Amino acid sequence: MKKFLFYAPLLLLVFATLSFAQENLVPNGDFASWQDGKPAHWSIWTKGQEITQSEGPSAGSSSLKITLKKAYGKKSGEIIQRIPVKPDTRYRLSAQVKGDGKGILQVKRLSGKKELSRHSSKGNKGDSWSEVYVNVNSGNADQLMVQMRWNQETENLNKSVEFANLQLVELGDMTHTGEEVPPRVVATYNSLSLYWKPTGGTAKKAVTTHYRKVGQTEWKEALPLWFDDMQHPGSTEQHTAEYRGSIVLLDANTAYEVKLKLQDGPERIIKAHTRSDHFKIARTVTLPASQSETYLITEGGSATDGYVKYVMAPGAVWDLKDSATSNIVVDASYVILSGLTLKGATTHGIVLKEVQDVVIENCDISGWGETRDSGQAKNLNAAIYARAKSLERITIQNNDLHHPRSDSNSWNQKRPGSNSSHPEGPQGIVFFSGQGGHVIRFNRIYSDLDHMFNDGMGEVHNFSYGGFPVKDSDIHDNYVSHCWDDGLEIEGANMNVRVYNNYIHETYGAIGAAAPSLGPMYIFRNVYAVSRKHNGTEPNDYRGHYLVKLGNEKPQWTHGRMYIFHNTNLQPPAFEGFSDATSGAQSGIVFTSNKKTQQNIVSRNNLLDLRKPSDWAIRDTQKTINNDFDYDMHDGKTLYKEGSGANNIISGPSYQRRSDGQLELKPGSPGHDAGIPIPNFNDGYVGEAPDIGAVETGSQSPRPKLWPEFPPFLGENE
Repeated sequence: MKKFLFYAPLLLLVFATLSFAQENLVPNGDFASWQDGKPAHWSIWTKGQEITQSEGPSAGSSSLKITLKKAYGKKSGEIIQRIPVKPDTRYRLSAQVKGDGKGILQVKRLSGKKELSRHSSKGNKGDSWSEVYVNVNSGNADQLMVQMRWNQETENLNKSVEFANLQLVELGDMTHTGEEVPPRVVATYNSLSLYWKPTGGTAKKAVTTHYRKVGQTEWKEALPLWFDDMQHPGSTEQHTAEYRGSIVLLDANTAYEVKLKLQDGPERIIKAHTRSDHFKIARTVTLPASQSETYLITEGGSATDGYVKYVMAPGAVWDLKDSATSNIVVDASYVILSGLTLKGATTHGIVLKEVQDVVIENCDISGWGETRDSGQAKNLNAAIYARAKSLERITIQNNDLHHPRSDSNSWNQKRPGSNSSHPEGPQGIVFFSGQGGHVIRFNRIYSDLDHMFNDGMGEVHNFSYGGFPVKDSDIHDNYVSHCWDDGLEIEGANMNVRVYNNYIHETYGAIGAAAPSLGPMYIFRNVYAVSRKHNGTEPNDYRGHYLVKLGNEKPQWTHGRMYIFHNTNLQPPAFEGFSDATSGAQSGIVFTSNKKTQQNIVSRNNLLDLRKPSDWAIRDTQKTINNDFDYDMHDGKTLYKEGSGANNIISGPSYQRRSDGQLELKPGSPGHDAGIPIPNFNDGYVGEAPDIGAVETGSQSPRPKLWPEFPPFLGENE
């Protein structure tokens, strides 16, 4: 039996040993040295401005003064210097800045001549000296280009900005040096989110994690917590230097103990209790047999008394037939909507206001969504919709959200009146903002090729500390199909968000995960079937895309940890009349452009079966130093840092069909008993080691209830 090999290559990321001396790495950062009328060591990239030496913020100090004499529109002025740096090391660029023009600092990470990312400070605060700064981890850069920049628009003519005391220094390891912030836990029905800030916490020190049911003696191992060494701003500063992680696959309504141990530090044992999915009912309300206007719910229950449950008489259907924007608006907490059939809303089926603890279950919602006069579907009309800052602990389970009235454009269709082909249209679920704590499970989101979704679920603030579903949420055991973009768009903060056991079919991409700004995010045991770009018959219409989409151009949103475990790309039979032998994804885990970045990705035990050997299985265009791809099986191309994928298996799968319709790897074939044990994620594996992919050969676990029988595989009946 294989040992747990998870720690050394994966979680104990060792940062370079740093000096804490504040040595300034920028030559002539005080601007005291000038040659030929310009500051020594600096390159002036912008011509036509008046650049002079002036008096600095302290007696005898110098500054660099730029007075705008020529307007360049939105093109900022630049004075730069390249500084050699160590890999994977934290740096801080700072300066004193003043002026009636706006000045900022910017750092570009460079590997040779290639720009990896850029990071900018805030601007100065007017005509008095103020400090501006920007922190950056060099990652796999060998140089940092430090830049002084300023606005050059017409309204800035004859205004000036001054820079003084410019410094680039090593910061040392991020360490929590304050008082301990005690561990806390946030529960869903089957998972626990964990948070802890022990004094002395650092990326060099692991926090091991164990758990057990109350009353049991044996501790079970979970993944160690991840240390967040990013300096977060504003209200998210509380998560800087914090350990975070999840325990998954737990029993509902069960008391647990969790043991956290900091390496060379304290141990803490905390109590936790998963949520009960047997809801206490305060009273039941039977809704009218029919309804021609929006029904407003303002009466709910409480944590003490229980839920107010709203039901329909058997066979009742509410079909608005365009007479109102929404079927139901919920403006009360502790409400259950159960067994409702809703149709024909102009925009949304169910709208949630500023509510908490609402359950939507066993409902059938269809026929919603607005189409503009141009023929373009209105974006983000949803079967279940919320735009509410305090939205929290919403459970959506066992629903059919299907066949919207409107139809999203595909990536092969430009939207009327625009130059963009990004899909816009209806979705199954849209939550703007909120406080997380949601559980979305056992739902079917589906349609047909004439009434396609944009995404199955998500929102638009994907690169932020918000997004969908924000934090402490589980999205599992759903069937999602008929999307011209992502089946699941799980993007934004993604702090302790778990996405698992979902079956995704007939979409352009399976899971959008670009990008977790906080994390950790867990994507495991999801299955992706047919992938296509458009419902036409041209070759490009049959193009397939990714299992997991990664990356964003702004690196401040791409630091959160992401775990990708035991997912499977299937390759269903070919599209009729198309030359490709199969119809599944044409990429696996990929950055979707050369400009995008994303850090702290860990992949293990994924089965990335692709249409062709020329397709991308894993594509990290930045070759990011702290991304870790290994123990995956694929039959495509890869691009990542040197040393990654040492234990990957280069092969397509050989399947056998189980009696329940799932495909499992044939014993003895590539990927069978070839994975790596991952505590809490594959503890019940059969044989010498876990299998690669979403299905464990020989497992007695039944097929998840909403997964269809897997499609035939190439050569199955030959």
